[in-house]
Amino acid sequence: MKKNMILKVAAVLTMLALALVITVVPGMAHALISGVTITTTGGASYSIPVGGTVNLTTALTGTADGAVSYSWAVPTGGSNVTLVPTDGTAVVTGVTPGTTATVQVTATEVGGGTYVSPAITITVTAMTISDTAITLDGGSSKTLTVGNVPSTITTTWLSSREAVATVNSSGLVTAVGAGTATITATNGTQSKTCTVTVNPIITITPTSQNITAANTAGSIQLTVQYGGDLIGTASTISWGNSNSTAGSLTVAPTTFSTSGTSLVATATFLSNSTGVNASSTVTATIAGSGSYTNSKTSVVNVRTARYLTIEGDTTLNKSDRYGDYTVTLHEANGTVVNDDTSTVHWSWSSSYLSVSSAALNDSRAVMTDGVGKIQLYARYNTSSSGTRVYAWINSDSGNKVYATVVISGLSSLPQTGQDMTLIYIFSGTAAALVAVAGVWYGIRKKRTVA
Repeated sequence: MKKNMILKVAAVLTMLALALVITVVPGMAHALISGVTITTTGGASYSIPVGGTVNLTTALTGTADGAVSYSWAVPTGGSNVTLVPTDGTAVVTGVTPGTTATVQVTATEVGGGTYVSPAITITVTAMTISDTAITLDGGSSKTLTVGNVPSTITTTWLSSREAVATVNSSGLVTAVGAGTATITATNGTQSKTCTVTVNPIITITPTSQNITAANTAGSIQLTVQYGGDLIGTASTISWGNSNSTAGSLTVAPTTFSTSGTSLVATATFLSNSTGVNASSTVTATIAGSGSYTNSKTSVVNVRTARYLTIEGDTTLNKSDRYGDYTVTLHEANGTVVNDDTSTVHWSWSSSYLSVSSAALNDSRAVMTDGVGKIQLYARYNTSSSGTRVYAWINSDSGNKVYATVVISGLSSLPQTGQDMTLIYIFSGTAAALVAVAGVWYGIRKKRTVA
């Protein structure tokens, strides 16, 4: 009886002890956490710019039965980011670009275990700029942009030479004068630069003109806009005249004068006094600051008598082997002569070209309303300098005009060949010799028989 009582008391004491453990120290009896991980809030990227941030939060594996404390750390690359923790969350800010940092968190459950998360990698990206160097003509513009910058920080823009290029708060660069400027974009602690080269706008007018009488002047104007650092009123000009037979430069200013915001220099070309048709290329060369030079050309055609022009295909190849060419007779003033009586003569390199079709070219010698036409067929490649198609009318072969034709994509030329005119002469001569030889042979044979 006494023994049974002892057993009952022991059982009651065991149940009380178990109840005490369950109620007083629940964390020890029900520690259900088995791990911890780190995720970004809202699925944000682990790649952040300098000055940019990413919000991190913890995720527990299992359900905590008691309070959990967190300890955040940056085991590697600690100087590349800053980390501001708040219990189970943290904010990471990028500090140094082009490097990576790892972040870990340790979760400790009161009365339970301690768990260390897998490390996550934070990449800090460097600021970029859309162009590191651009070239603009005066008056034109281009927008520069930056990348890998936080939306919370405003980018500022600055030009080193506002007389050359300006830039607004949106990165729009405008060329205002010739020279070089550096555009700097700054975002927080980072800066990127773009070198801007501005070219002046230089024109010569007209680029081509006809003077239709002897001893007649024509004007040639050289204009510079957006001269900037390169071309100013102190810059010098030299003029060249390629053909004194056509005429001469009677006025050739060596300096500029100003016209509004532009620099101008006007030369005068005086046609020859003999009435001979001729052409000259007038060249104006500007010597700017430093070693800067620039040249522009203007063609002056002195047309005091009728003249010919030729037009046609300048390139032929495997896909397009047929070239059409037109010669036109003009009055001195440029109008087309109403001529139906002249004979057109054509000449070309026989090895490169041939007549495309006898049927198509039967009328190639005919001039109708001052115009003659021919079609040629490409046979072989030319060199890069091409070959020529010549034309003249009647017996005036001293005033030939020509078009240059470059042929590519065909087989190589076996030999240079000769002008068709020479072929006509030699073939005609050969035929005549053969005929004479035949007649002579017939006479000799007849005499022998007799």
